[in-house]
Amino acid sequence: MRQPARPLLLLLIAAALVHAGVLAAAYWRTGSFTAFAFQSLDAGEYYRIARNVAEHGAYSQSTAAPFLPDTWRTPGYPLSLAPLIVLFGDAPVVLVFAQQLLAVADVLLVYLVARRHMSVLRAVIAAVCFLLEPYRLFYSLWLLSTTLQLTVLLLAWLAWDAAVRERLMGWCVLLGLAAAWLVLIWPGAVLILLALAIGLGALRWVRRRPGETGRAGRGARHLVLAFLAASAFGLAPWLWRNYDVAGHLALSDQSGVVLAYFKAAEVMLWRQGRTADRYLELSTDPARVEHPHAVWEMIDRDLQRRLPDLPEANRARLTWRNLAQGNRTGLDSFRISQALRGVGSTILLEAPASALVCYAQRFVENLTFPINLAVAPPAGVPERRARYALQGIPYVLLGAAVLWRLGRPRGLRFGNVYFALAAALALMATIAPQVDPRFRVPLIPLLLVVALLPRKPTVGSGPA
Repeated sequence: MRQPARPLLLLLIAAALVHAGVLAAAYWRTGSFTAFAFQSLDAGEYYRIARNVAEHGAYSQSTAAPFLPDTWRTPGYPLSLAPLIVLFGDAPVVLVFAQQLLAVADVLLVYLVARRHMSVLRAVIAAVCFLLEPYRLFYSLWLLSTTLQLTVLLLAWLAWDAAVRERLMGWCVLLGLAAAWLVLIWPGAVLILLALAIGLGALRWVRRRPGETGRAGRGARHLVLAFLAASAFGLAPWLWRNYDVAGHLALSDQSGVVLAYFKAAEVMLWRQGRTADRYLELSTDPARVEHPHAVWEMIDRDLQRRLPDLPEANRARLTWRNLAQGNRTGLDSFRISQALRGVGSTILLEAPASALVCYAQRFVENLTFPINLAVAPPAGVPERRARYALQGIPYVLLGAAVLWRLGRPRGLRFGNVYFALAAALALMATIAPQVDPRFRVPLIPLLLVVALLPRKPTVGSGPA
């Protein structure tokens, strides 16, 4: 479908002005364009890896030779920064400015996706709402993978729409490569990959509509196989690299750490009625490192008990201070991660019903953040109830609009809702029970499009 040039041009101008304003505001407030770039410890890790790749050809966080192979961070984001460092040098300001350009492109991609399912006016409204989403703007100043993750998610959505409409294996190959790239940016996106494979398989039962081409019925099997083969092709080099350097065919050694120290620990605090302490007890912020971390210390003790064959001196190093932000013990990272998966699973399965209730509550809190800060301000967070309530109202309204639209199913079809809903549910399941607006940012365009879907399909707009 050809896109009218004028809306795209106007959105490009608006997005460029808004992001220029964001950069100007950051400079006016802090005296630097990069004051927010390293607000997260994650950003420093991405940057070190990207520099080492660009300058030494080594995927490593080491600050000097020998460059030890890193198996903590997946390569999607660092490898996108490395070419910029090769071409323009390692000044963080260059990377921040490049990320602003990518954020501008994301606005145009939202319009292109939305236009496949709705009128020009509705698509422009979706793109403008996305453009002005404050957390997206804020995190575009950080050297985090959020902006790139959005770009690849939207490209995957465009490929999905084409695959559903035309049912050609070529589009499924592109969709599979995009899904693999998404997983390499953020391993939690593996649930999105699985959801897309299920969706392609479901095309067997989806009724064809006028304007669709390609084969139906048994052809769905070939679409799934093409998608999975392309996904495997995209992931295989990184999986083999980890097997080569660490002896494990895995995306990273993060999974056990995340499950135990962040997800299971959140559930444990919730069961103990100490959710208000979560921002202090579950923080790796150096400014809060001396605050009691009772739940993490309990996990440390359980972890040490699960590895009795290690020398006592080595087991003593297995603490959250050395593990919660990447393994700094020198011991086998994948073995530690496996043991931590056992610790985390045990905590979650001790009372599965309460864990599910906690997850459900956090689904809602992630969608409506920062309303929860206004209702029950947690320890360590300034009490600004009115401000947080005002900031949270638009997200409450967006969630309500999505529920209202889903409750009126006329005009909803497999092709225009499956990707958005499946990807949103996969993201929410991966994020919970943590509550972090950084992880919510990719949800916003998915929810906006669903909320704005017309009850009467627009002529020529998108797959059925």
